[in-house]
Amino acid sequence: MNRHLFSALGEVYNIRFASFKPLTSKSFRLKSKDNEQCFFAKKSNIYSQEKYRFLYEQGISNIVYPLKNKRGNFVTNIRKNHIFVSDYYRPFDIVGEIKAVNMIEELSGLHSNTYFKRQLSVDFSRKNMDDLFHYLDYKFSVLELFVRSVETRPFDEYSILILKNYQYFLDVKKIMSRMHKQLIAAIKEKKSVNYAFIHNNPKLSHLLTAAGKHYLTSIEKSKMGIPSLDMAKFYIENEQLNFDIKAVIKAYLDKYEDEFYLYYFYFLVFLYYIKGVVIIDKDYVTAQNFTFAAHSLKRFINMFQLEEDKNE
Repeated sequence: MNRHLFSALGEVYNIRFASFKPLTSKSFRLKSKDNEQCFFAKKSNIYSQEKYRFLYEQGISNIVYPLKNKRGNFVTNIRKNHIFVSDYYRPFDIVGEIKAVNMIEELSGLHSNTYFKRQLSVDFSRKNMDDLFHYLDYKFSVLELFVRSVETRPFDEYSILILKNYQYFLDVKKIMSRMHKQLIAAIKEKKSVNYAFIHNNPKLSHLLTAAGKHYLTSIEKSKMGIPSLDMAKFYIENEQLNFDIKAVIKAYLDKYEDEFYLYYFYFLVFLYYIKGVVIIDKDYVTAQNFTFAAHSLKRFINMFQLEEDKNE
């Protein structure tokens, strides 16, 4: 934040700011001259204003809303810099497992208060699903070619790690193929499913606790979508925590009384792990990345007993 932006913010919000301190590359802590009250400022994007306005008009109460500027807007545009200012809450540590359960509860509230029914589109949804599967075909082909190249070279510690774990990718390929068919069938029948306002970036750092209440923050990536997306990203962000993440996620998805949401959740988790595999060469970075993805896939398959489903 430069001095021009700092000065302009004070004018727009009628607050005499004394100083600012960077917190991240996009966020700052501001201090006022009058009573040394602290505020939080963050560089956002052009779409955030409409998102905050939508949630505000819907009466959604578990969101940290920015202060309104003199024009009544949540986000201020200063020379193409979209910035919002909100009250500053001093962070304090909460056990990760507790925070994860709280996050699920707040996501559930957000979804249930913004949902509507929509039929899956044969044109739009089918095209998106086909594009995803074409990408997966490409990625699995790249993985296969890479493994074959490893087999032709002298064995070393990297070769063993890669070849030992490749089977899990083959298992996932078979499971995803079955799930793809089930999802395509749902699209063909124009299934009516729940769409809602999804956070789309449910990191635990984006949950604020203050005075016994929980609030979601950082909605820049949010959009309307199927709630399974939030659950998939929540799982990937928190799988390492020591709590029954399977029970928490299944309890949420089972509320819909339709296996479509669970299968879509499975499909998305697999997709994100496969996309995350980076192949450079038979080296330390590739071997570690390959092994991490393989173990994550194996753990996910075992946790949700997808191997049993596959053999039914």
